[in-house]
Amino acid sequence: MQVKGLTFFLDLIIVMDHVNLREKMMDCLMPLDRRVFLWINNQWANRYLDVFFPAITWLGNGLIIFAVVAIFFAVKRPAYLYQHLPWIIGVLLVNALCVFALQRMISRPRPLADLPPLIEAGKVHIHVLGKQLWYRSFPSGHTQTVFAAGVYLSLLQRRWTPFFLSLAIVVGLSRIYMGVHFPLDVLGGGLIGVALASGTWRLRKKTAHPTCFSAN
Repeated sequence: MQVKGLTFFLDLIIVMDHVNLREKMMDCLMPLDRRVFLWINNQWANRYLDVFFPAITWLGNGLIIFAVVAIFFAVKRPAYLYQHLPWIIGVLLVNALCVFALQRMISRPRPLADLPPLIEAGKVHIHVLGKQLWYRSFPSGHTQTVFAAGVYLSLLQRRWTPFFLSLAIVVGLSRIYMGVHFPLDVLGGGLIGVALASGTWRLRKKTAHPTCFSAN
């Protein structure tokens, strides 16, 4: 009994140490997250990016991604309409459910709701383009969506990987520049999107005929 009690006590200490370590990491990460946000949001601001980023950010919308991909497949790769489009629709739907659930579970405030004391004191300014958003910041839905689609398309057409991933990164940056997400929201959304797309691709490889895959 003494041995079991000691083991339980040691396990409890280990768990508490992990919790304390996690809290210390978050205490370091959150200020850095805010500083990087303000650097991108403020220091990058100019009239050209004020036009470019609001335009490119729409590529993080699932319906627009579906429309663009469907039209491209219909014109250039008709076979992909039944080989790959259903899987892309699937990953977009699962992605939307993940964003919906995670944003409500984590409920992180967006920059406008997170920095009011500093804004009111005149210490910081948030460059906001488009609709003002206040809540459910993590993860970035646009970033997660564009990475989910971009990674799947990269696996399908590997020579286009730099283009698809660069586009996804730019969409993620647009969410910071427009004042609606912190960098960690974008990073988290990107990683989740990559995981969803990779999982969907592996699932399809197990269920589809090998000749359906392109080596381009």
